[in-house]
Amino acid sequence: MGQVAVHTTLSPFQPYQLAGMCGRIRLAGAGLWLCAAATLSTAAEGIAYREVSPGVHYAHISRAQEPLSIHVVKFDYRRPDLKLLTTLGRGAIFGLASVRKEIAALPPRAGQPIAGINGDFFIIKKDPYQGDPRGLQITEGQLISSPDKDACFWVDPAGRPRMSIVRSECEVLWPDGKETPIRLNEKRPPDGAALLTPILGPSTRTTNGVDLILEPEGPGPWLPLQANQTYSARVRETHLNGNAPLGPGIMVLSIGPKLALQLFPLEVGTRLRIVTTLTPDLTGVQTAIGGGPVLVAQGQARQRPPGGARNPRTAIGWNDRDFYFVVVDGRKKDLSIGVGFAELADIMAELGCKEALNLDGGGSSTLWLNGEVANHPSENGVERNVGNALVLVRKGTQFGNASPSR
Repeated sequence: MGQVAVHTTLSPFQPYQLAGMCGRIRLAGAGLWLCAAATLSTAAEGIAYREVSPGVHYAHISRAQEPLSIHVVKFDYRRPDLKLLTTLGRGAIFGLASVRKEIAALPPRAGQPIAGINGDFFIIKKDPYQGDPRGLQITEGQLISSPDKDACFWVDPAGRPRMSIVRSECEVLWPDGKETPIRLNEKRPPDGAALLTPILGPSTRTTNGVDLILEPEGPGPWLPLQANQTYSARVRETHLNGNAPLGPGIMVLSIGPKLALQLFPLEVGTRLRIVTTLTPDLTGVQTAIGGGPVLVAQGQARQRPPGGARNPRTAIGWNDRDFYFVVVDGRKKDLSIGVGFAELADIMAELGCKEALNLDGGGSSTLWLNGEVANHPSENGVERNVGNALVLVRKGTQFGNASPSR
């Protein structure tokens, strides 16, 4: 894109519109200052994205008055050599790690990491299940975490980005015909059940109740767990009072103490079925992550009225060709004061997104690009350890190393 001087105002962004004077936006990629009276869609035409890898472009947009620092990575998702995947804090649900460390832990077969952003909200406090993502996560086809009540992002088997609320109908079917809803790789309530797989960690960390250690019954599918499948299982062992070990090939159905009293005797040899139904049907989906709220749908910003708390924010957006990783710095009065959901929605729409989803923000907001953190994390510049991340890789290549300009 040519470096063309543009004079514009960002009127859809209320904080950009300054009474009696122009708001100055510096497009760092183009080395320009833009000012006075139209929209970022016009201004965006003047953004000179810098190509940081074939098909992948980076730009930094900054504002001087009521300062903002916005980092954008744009890439063509139609390219067959580019792929999105999700990661976990320490390769398991238990535990946290920075985006940088999550990317560094990727196996070579994943390809060359190019860019990454922090992912879903997660349990951050000290807790046996610290690191557990709030919503859906699928990594290389493995169903890791079930959805909650907010929206999710995924890439369908045809390579098209999708976003909607995903409803979990995961359940266990008992021999007597009863059905019990199950959670997936998360804390089991006293009156409920949870299916726990090796991706959780070395043991279930459950207390009280009964952990049923399962083995496959017959030649059907087994681990790694996938969406919209039925698994035939047999109880190999019962583990009273919880905290059963997990390991390769082991699934554990954890039954809360209140629920256990309502079920028939839970015995070794009991045959049952596990159903992992998600709606919409996510059969064959390789990458998915939770988030929320929805920022842009069908080209229209969905967050109104303007305002709300200004914080660092992370979002993913897309149109008919490109994905956008966007991180807005915040909580730094001289660098960037952050944005609320309404302003973030406007930013995503004006950048050209037809759809966009908010991800975890605050101290979690991180943009990693070619080996370096491109933004300024709000917690004294130190990356927060997070539950998961969304990473762009180039398939069939090894790790590279390049640094983005700030």
